[in-house]
Amino acid sequence: MIAIFLGLTAANGLATDSWTPLFDGKSLAGWRWDKPGESNVPSWEARDGMLCTTPGQGKAVYLISEREFEDFELRFEWRTETGGNSGIKYRIQTWGNSDRRLEPSGLEYQITDDVDNRDAKSAVKHTSGAIYDYVAPEKRNPARADVWHRAGIVVKGTKIEHWLDGERTVALDLATEQAKLAFATSKRGSREMLRKQEQKKSPIALQIHDGVVCFRELKVKPL
Repeated sequence: MIAIFLGLTAANGLATDSWTPLFDGKSLAGWRWDKPGESNVPSWEARDGMLCTTPGQGKAVYLISEREFEDFELRFEWRTETGGNSGIKYRIQTWGNSDRRLEPSGLEYQITDDVDNRDAKSAVKHTSGAIYDYVAPEKRNPARADVWHRAGIVVKGTKIEHWLDGERTVALDLATEQAKLAFATSKRGSREMLRKQEQKKSPIALQIHDGVVCFRELKVKPL
């Protein structure tokens, strides 16, 4: 499933401008991470044009965009240290009641060191470019550590695309029997809720999981 990085945007003849940065390259402006009334220092920092996790420093939290999106295209670049693991969650349906942090339940674009991360080695559905735990990515090469990878997420209605280094790794219509069967293979209690997508509009959330993971060139365009 190899294609030029055009996705549903080009397929629908939409304009290629109107991109909005999600990261200003120097601060956490435009992001939140705590429940109302809290003000913890997050486990993230902005440096040298990158947005990076800081394991062991600050509170381990998701970075959650202040803006919400329904149909959109997100483009970004990411890099992980050896054994690293992260993800981007979108179309968030509910928020968990964890005392530790805001816990979004949404579809997840998996980001990881495919070669040395234990979770990635446990299942192909846990490798980079997957819809985590639901749809395995189709790609020629594993995503490696210490390399900048170009990535994208395209969401329009029930149609989902994931992109990695110029390859479309996932193309799925959540309204199809194919999607129903794919989600049924997961043991997660949220599988039907995530497939049915009753909540279409939500923020975008960056995950901290294993090791140092950095993002740059984060930009989004409503569709």
